[in-house]
Formats: sequence, structure tokens, C-alpha cells
Amino acid sequence: MRTVEYLRSLVRELAKLSDEVEWVEFKCNNEDPERIAKYISGLSNSATLWEKPKGYLVWGIDDTTHKIVGTKFEYRKAKKGNEELEAWLARMVNPKINFKFYEVEMEKDIKVVLIEIPCAEVEPTKYTSTAYVRVGSNLKPLVDYKDKEAELWRLFDSTLYELRIAASNVLEDDVVMLLDYSRYYEKLELPIPRNRDKVLEDLENEKFIKKNDAGNWNITNLGALMIAKDLKKFEMLVKRTIRVIWYQNDSRLEAVREKEFSSGYVLCYEDIIDYIMTVIPQKEEIVDGVRKNIYSFPKIAIRELLANIMIHQALEQRGTNPMVEIFSDRIEFSNAGAPLIDINRIVDTVPVSRNENIAGFMHKCGICEERGSGYDKIIASTSKNAMLAPKVENQSNQFTKVILLSKIPFDLTSKEDRIRTCYMQACFEYVNFRTVTNADIRSLFGLENSDKVKSSRIIKDTIEAGLIKPVDPDTAPRYMKYIPHWA
Repeated sequence: MRTVEYLRSLVRELAKLSDEVEWVEFKCNNEDPERIAKYISGLSNSATLWEKPKGYLVWGIDDTTHKIVGTKFEYRKAKKGNEELEAWLARMVNPKINFKFYEVEMEKDIKVVLIEIPCAEVEPTKYTSTAYVRVGSNLKPLVDYKDKEAELWRLFDSTLYELRIAASNVLEDDVVMLLDYSRYYEKLELPIPRNRDKVLEDLENEKFIKKNDAGNWNITNLGALMIAKDLKKFEMLVKRTIRVIWYQNDSRLEAVREKEFSSGYVLCYEDIIDYIMTVIPQKEEIVDGVRKNIYSFPKIAIRELLANIMIHQALEQRGTNPMVEIFSDRIEFSNAGAPLIDINRIVDTVPVSRNENIAGFMHKCGICEERGSGYDKIIASTSKNAMLAPKVENQSNQFTKVILLSKIPFDLTSKEDRIRTCYMQACFEYVNFRTVTNADIRSLFGLENSDKVKSSRIIKDTIEAGLIKPVDPDTAPRYMKYIPHWA
């Protein structure tokens, strides 16, 4: 919530603006709900065109003189029919934007009411089915101004979500309160500058913050997502915190514990890894005379899959946080956004990132490599431990889920699991200039040399599924080698 001091300062600064500004509208006592809804649409779209994070509709400033005169408008009592004004506006404006009413006592008996309106981000903001825009001091349907409509869509396409504004007009002191700059330098293994101006310069160079017109700072989504002390301080990023849920057994019926990690990703990444490793099943074994903890899931696979849900999530998509769900027999990693590449080519495809700036900074911090080797490492670690390959799911083109399975006896594995594991291993070997053999498949599934029939059955099923093929079909069976179908 905005402080009283901030709101008073905001009203005074808005009153100083010229009549040419299209992202602010002044009223005295106009209470027409439909007109207000149209202004929310128009000011939201105009804020985007002017590259402003917010637009403002203000009651209590004279439209001609810009003098703060106060208003009698009481938005809490205003209604449209039998419905409260604020609820009606929220229902009629789409897509849903988080506009907020504020009542500001400027001086004795002088009250100002304003609506803070977020800029349109992915499509024009509309009242019912019509989008509006400010043209000078006039409010017009956007469809009548093709040049502005085209520019609006261009801005949607060109402004990366990572570089949009998470918090606007932030004072210098608040920047260093909201962003953990000391740990930023720690992650980069750099000394902390003694001069605050140098700190702000470095954060600006990282695209974490940028100067605004008022001489204060805007914090970008990138800055908050990477090094925020608490993402919940940024209203549009509350659903970007990482949730880790630990279940009692292999179903969702009973959760043992849920933990939410709300700091920036590079700050909480190692904490999440440590937490997961403490709750997953493990046992002690003596290895070369040294007592070691043997975990039921390979740590390298967990690291890579956690980084994936941070980097590859569709940030603008609402609905759910990136999640890690820990069961007795599996760990599920899920994030908003469909997979960017064909699931069947996930091992060999050239890397594609939804959020290049996030990937770039996490690479600087040593969390990811930006060269598409993540799934190579995952397959290498699961095959080394005779585990099934992870299962990747595209859920209705809305979400991605990767299921990391614990080691289970061969006879309990399904035909689908065996085929997927065989194929993924063939992909992994091929990108490393190798092939797979019957012996490799026995080793992959932890089978004995006497189990050639079982491994041959897996290979045959995978060939029939159209996923692998022999290098030379005429080779004698005992020397047969296999590669992916697309090779």
C-alpha cells in the first residue's frame, strides 16, 4: 500500500503536469461509472504508449488550472445499479488489471481521490469489448486510431516482461532496502563498493533498475526476480515465488509441509536445493571406508530441473507459482508455460530461453550454463543410477511438468517408462557421438548379463514405437547398435 506521504507527493507532482500528458486525467466530481470504466481503459493503454508503468484518474484537481481544489466524490459509496462501483469496474474491465482507488487528505477539508491504473502489458485494456485511448485531452475508441493501435501492439511485442516495471518511483533508500545488493556482489564474487552511487550504477547496468522522469528509480521485474529480499513486496510478482510441497507418501492427499521461498531466485536457489536434499529419502552407506549419505534422487538432476522452472516459466501467465512437489517415489517440477521445444527432442535441441535476461544473469552466477546441457546432465545422472528417465509433460499448452522418478525394481516399471528411458538414452549417447547396445540397455535398467531377453524386448518395443533405429539393420544381432529415429 502507498504511504500518505507518497500519495500527497504524487498528487502534487501530477498537478504540475501539462495538459499534453495522455496518461493522466483530472476530474472534480464526475461520478458516471461507464465514463470511469472508459477512462481506466484509455489511461491504461495510453500509459503503455507513453512507456509509463501507471496511468492516473484523479478527482479533486481542476482540469483547467490544475489547482488542487478537492472533491466530494466518495468511491466507497458509489454504485452501478445495486453493485458497488469498484466491484463493477473490476468486472467490466478486461483483461483484469489491478487498478486501485486511493483517498488522499491533502489539507484540512481538501480531499483528493485517484485511481492508480497499471499500463496494458499483453493486450489493450478494454471496457467490455471496446478499447479506448487518450488523444490529447479526448477519450476515443482505439480502433479509430490505427497508428496508435499498431504502436501499442508493437510495444507489447518489443518490451520483454523481464524489463517491465515491478515497482515505480522508488526512492534511493528504498531501492537498497528492497534489493539485496550485498548478496548480489557476493554471488558475483565482487567486493561491495563503498559508494552508493556505484551500487546504483551497477544495478542499472544489470537492468535491475532504471531512472524515471521524477529522478527516482523504477525496479524492473528482472531486478526483483533475481535479487529481491522479498518478492511479496512486488504486487505483480507474488505468484512468482517458489513453492516446495512435501507429501507424506506417493499421493497429494496428505502434505507434510509446505515452504515458500520468496527471495530473488539467485538468492534462494541454493537454499531450495539444501531444503529438498534434507527431506528426500536417503540412507547412509560406507563407501571406501567413509560414511556417506546416499540420496534417492541425484542432486545434479534436482539442480537442473529447479533452474529450469525458474528460467523457462511464462512470467506473464497467471495461475500458479513455480512448484516443486516431493513425493516418496518422485519429485515433480512444474511451471507456467508450454515447453518451448518438442519434448522428444529435448536432449539434442539447440537451447531456447523464454527469459534471456534471467538466463544470462543466472549464468553469471554459475546456476545455469546457457548451452543446452541441462537435460544431458539429467539423463546422465539418472542413467548412472539405473533410474528411469524423467517424464516431461505439456499440460494443455499452459504448463510444463517434469517428473523425476526414484529408482524402482525393473519388474515394477511400465512399458511406457522403459521405452522413454531407452529413447532418451539413445538421444544422450548420440549427441555425445556414441550409440547404444543391448549391453548398454541392461546396464541402464540394472539388469544382469543373463537378462538379454528383457533388454532385447525393450529395444524392440522402442523401435516399434518409432523412436530408435539400428545403425545397420544387416549387422548380426549381437553387434547391433542403435540411434534415435531422427539421426
